Amino acid sequence: HNRMQKTPQLIQFIRQEVRRRDPMSSEEDLKASVTARAAKVSSMLSGDKGAALRTALADPPVTSKSAETKALNAVAVGDVITACGDGEIEAIIEGLSDTERDVLMKYLYKILGDVGQCDKSGQLLKWHSKLLKKTGMGAVVRSMTDRKTV
Repeated sequence: HNRMQKTPQLIQFIRQEVRRRDPMSSEEDLKASVTARAAKVSSMLSGDKGAALRTALADPPVTSKSAETKALNAVAVGDVITACGDGEIEAIIEGLSDTERDVLMKYLYKILGDVGQCDKSGQLLKWHSKLLKKTGMGAVVRSMTDRKTV
């Protein structure tokens, strides 16, 4: 009987400890992680652009409630996209996993919808065309119906 009384307290304690120890528990930590990733991506642009894109697409800040944090990661993805030459696009897309392609499709739509990024629209549309050719309409549908926004 004594054990039954302690169970709710134990559960509460465990939840508090998980929140306290979770490195991504706060918005500030998430923003710091995205900022560090954006800096890493930027440093990779002169080398392997496929690796830079995979890094930018890894663990997108879908849990963030901050538009600024989400935009920071979108800029990192956009920087890789615009740094790539037309001849590199298909090989880079080919090197992505299905999940990474779906995340990329989400970012293409996000960046295309940003008025401040309209100077990149030509390059974004080239990426969209080649990504659509590789994934079919499935990636488009998944990117538009997934509740986890980038």
